[in-house]
Amino acid sequence: MRLTALLLVLQFFLVLQVSSQVVTGTVVDRDSRLKLENVEVTNGTSKEKAITNAKGEFNIRAIPNQILIFNQPGYFSDTLFLINAKPIRKYMTLNNRFLNTVEIKAEAFNPEIQYADVYRKAQAIKLAKNQPFIFSPSRYFSREGKFARRFKRKLEREKTERKIDQRFNEKVVKTYTPLTGAELDYFMVLYRPTIKKLDRMNEEDMKFYLMAAYKEFKALPPEKKVSPSLKSNK
Repeated sequence: MRLTALLLVLQFFLVLQVSSQVVTGTVVDRDSRLKLENVEVTNGTSKEKAITNAKGEFNIRAIPNQILIFNQPGYFSDTLFLINAKPIRKYMTLNNRFLNTVEIKAEAFNPEIQYADVYRKAQAIKLAKNQPFIFSPSRYFSREGKFARRFKRKLEREKTERKIDQRFNEKVVKTYTPLTGAELDYFMVLYRPTIKKLDRMNEEDMKFYLMAAYKEFKALPPEKKVSPSLKSNK
């Protein structure tokens, strides 16, 4: 009798393992829409864990009716009940008790003001003209200080990316190329300029840059015009 029960349990977990699918998703900050790196994603049933990459992406084995648990220092822990295996976009809320950030308003992205406390807590060294050198060990070595510096770097990267997006976006690319769909998406990944390069270009330079990039893109073989991640899903 015990052997039969044991076999049934083993069979159940075997079926569960086989039927599990790889669920993909992205985790972002609810207010700033920053992609969150190093978020721990746990399957509440299997206890399998995954960590988000620099783009906030993760993949984990799970099936519908299971619960995913999201944890990130400085954020409120959250859960998600899986209804299906479609890609997930999970928003996490900054824990204001951990970092007393100011309220985010629906206006231009200005992290120095909108996340003033993050910038203040990230500053462990203070240098000012005619002022003594100041070093704050508590801010530098504390968990709060480390999180603030890491989050500040994300805010600075996001500020740069948004500056690029103002001039290099779908509307602009479509003005000078006939690209649509997956090819448009991958073109924008391949030829996205750096902020340094973009700052050297005026509107006419941007026009010729896009036209030259499209000529180069058009000459690529078909398999090189689509993201490898999309090709692997076919």
